This record gives sequence, C-alpha cells and structure tokens, in this order.
Amino acid sequence: MIAISCIKENIFYVRINNLQKIKDAENILVRKVTVGCFDTKLHQYFYKRLLACMIILKNSKKFQEDYPNLFDDIIERKDDFANYPDSLEDLTKIDDYIKYKKNRIDNIEVSKPVAYLLFMLISFYNLNGLLNDFYLMFNRTFAYEKEQLVIQNLDSLLKDDFLLSMLIFGLDELGLHEDSSEYFESLQAKYIEKSNFYQKVIQEKELIVSESFKKSVNIKEFLIEDDDKIRLRENEVFENLKNMTREERAQTEELILSLFVFNISPKLRQEIEEKSYLSSQISSKSLSLEEAIQKTHLRKDLEEYQWIQPLERAYRYIDQDIAVLFANKDISCKLIPFFP
Repeated sequence: MIAISCIKENIFYVRINNLQKIKDAENILVRKVTVGCFDTKLHQYFYKRLLACMIILKNSKKFQEDYPNLFDDIIERKDDFANYPDSLEDLTKIDDYIKYKKNRIDNIEVSKPVAYLLFMLISFYNLNGLLNDFYLMFNRTFAYEKEQLVIQNLDSLLKDDFLLSMLIFGLDELGLHEDSSEYFESLQAKYIEKSNFYQKVIQEKELIVSESFKKSVNIKEFLIEDDDKIRLRENEVFENLKNMTREERAQTEELILSLFVFNISPKLRQEIEEKSYLSSQISSKSLSLEEAIQKTHLRKDLEEYQWIQPLERAYRYIDQDIAVLFANKDISCKLIPFFP
C-alpha cells in the first residue's frame, strides 16, 4: 500500500506551460517538470488533479468492483445539490461541487495498481493540454455512469491514444530499471518519441487537427532543475511500484484498459440506435459492424464512427506499439487498428 502523501511528495509534475528555449540558434518547445509538491500553489494543483483523476477512475467498472469504497473515502459531494451539474467540463471549478480535507486525504493508503494510475495520470495531466480534454476522453458524467457518449475530434482521439501508450509503457518499464532516475529518463524519451510519432501520423494521414495540437506534439525536451533531478534518483513511489507482483500488474493492465473501452449500458445502446444512421443495417445484419466502420472511414465520418465503434467492445489504436505492448497479456477486449 502507498500513502497519497507519498505520491504527492514524489510526483513527476509536468507543468502546463511550454517554455521557449534557444538551442543551436533554434527555438524549441520544452516541457517544464517539477518533482514533488512542496509549495502551496503546487499543493492546490495536486489536489485538483487528484480529484479529477478519481472521477475518471470511478468510471471504470473494474475500479468500482475492486475498490468500492475508495472513491467515497477521498471525495464527498457538497450538501447543496440545487445547481449540481450532470457533467463538468471545466475542472477548475471542481471545488464548487466537492469538499475534501487535505490532511485526511494524505493519510489514505491505496493499492499499487491505483497508486500507479494516480501517479501517471496526475504527472501527465497536461499531456498535450489534457486538462480540457478529460471530459471528452473519458465520456464521464457527474452521475458516475459510463454511458454518455461525447463526440471527440481528432485532437482528442490522438491524445487518448497517446495517454494509453504512455500508461502501458510506463507500467512495463517499472520492471526494467533498478534506478528511479533511469526510469524517468525512459518516460521522457518515450514522451518525445511519441510526440514525433503523432506528428508524423498527422502529416502522413493528412489529418485535420488544431494548430494548438500540432504545436503540442512538437516537444523536444523536458526542462528539469538540478534539485528536482536529485529527487528523481531516490523516488519512493518508484521503489514501491517496481516491486508489483504479477497479479498486481495484471490488475493494473485491466484498470488501464477499462478507462478506454466502453461498457455499453442500455441507455447508451438506445442512444446509438436513435442517432446512428448505420445502426439499423447493423441490427438487421445487412451490414456487419466491421463493414459499417469501414464505411465511416471511407466517408471520413468521424461522428458516425464514434457512434457505432463502442459496439465492438474493442480499442481502436493509432499507435501500433499499443498492440505490441499488450501482445502477450491476458486482456478482456480486442485491439484493432484505427486506420484501415
């Protein structure tokens, strides 16, 4: 078990701002990183990220089955429900709806699978401007029912893929490094490698994405102060997580995938039938689900694709490495390429 205070003091905290840096007469974008939350401002950011990440985990059926009480141990709704929203896109307003005591939260201990997910999600909360996309990526409602489909644009789908790639890569890397600083160097290298990969995908597939997203996947370096680099060498969270048992790793893999693959509720299925123009052909078997998805690709109809794709109970990956990383793992859903 790992205390939340331990996660806070050892967090690999990727800041939201990109800094311009001159190197060899070239302007390059870097991500600034702080290790551990030791000042008041960072404390506040940490708890906001923690609360948002707990809301995300609550959407996982696997999480609810394995940790039925943990969410309520950390998060308590405020008593006034008069203006309580069904969903919350702007997480900066999270304090308006949730109350929590920091000292009590700090003392709560969580299992290694949950600690890993909190550590990575909070650390990379700003992955390509992730703050504004958590609502879209995880299709959550404040009723904590994973049954609402929110149509994503290509920016968001690419970020979704990027995050899954980082989560499963980071888990596998835990068993490959004895030294925590080497582990974090591998995470930084992978982040930059994947930034370059998604840049290439955008160009080769001629994807229409926002200029801000193009800029966000042009990161060439992480900027870490010397004092923070020292903290990376003896990272207590890493030391705990690298000793996960085989069962704990398998449970973590299931938790990760459960965030990205829909549980189809009756409500969502009904909505798909009402809003998808291909659903009647799929139901009558005049068109297979795979053929219908192929049609959406040919028509470049991203909205219709998202209406029918959850019926697959599969994850459609953009990065082939995701399939490779999961290749020898016992997982409960299919992995299928996004592009035909």
